[in-house]
Amino acid sequence: MAIIKDLFGKDKAEEDAVKLNPNMAAAKAKLEAEAAQKAAVDELRALEEQAANAQFASNVAAAGAVQAAEKAKYTLEVDGIWGELTTKTTQHIFGLEEDGIIGPITTKAIQEKVGAVADGIWGPNTTKAMQAFLGVTADGIKGPQTVSAWQKWCNEQL
Repeated sequence: MAIIKDLFGKDKAEEDAVKLNPNMAAAKAKLEAEAAQKAAVDELRALEEQAANAQFASNVAAAGAVQAAEKAKYTLEVDGIWGELTTKTTQHIFGLEEDGIIGPITTKAIQEKVGAVADGIWGPNTTKAMQAFLGVTADGIKGPQTVSAWQKWCNEQL
């Protein structure tokens, strides 16, 4: 067969080999079909991976948008005034009903966080514990300095 290749080139050699062995053509066709099938499977897997990556990216973007919207909803202006939004943000952070009222449940959650006696009653000891927790002057008065520090803390939790 080497002589045939030299005189007629590769195509003639393959043609003559097929004539000599009729099973070779079937084997060659089978190998080509298997190679085409493997290429198709590889291409399908690549497309599936691209689709999965695109879906993942879309889900991440959507989750990020929801998280940003939620953060914007609860972000406090640090103004030292304890208003309804400060209470609702506090309640949100602690997973409480967001009614904007500092009742015993909200007070107790704050007390537990700051290390005060968790009795649900706000008093100077609760304020002092909050001030110690926040690192501001612990004078027992819930004034602008304490409220501003709490608002900053809340924003950091979002």
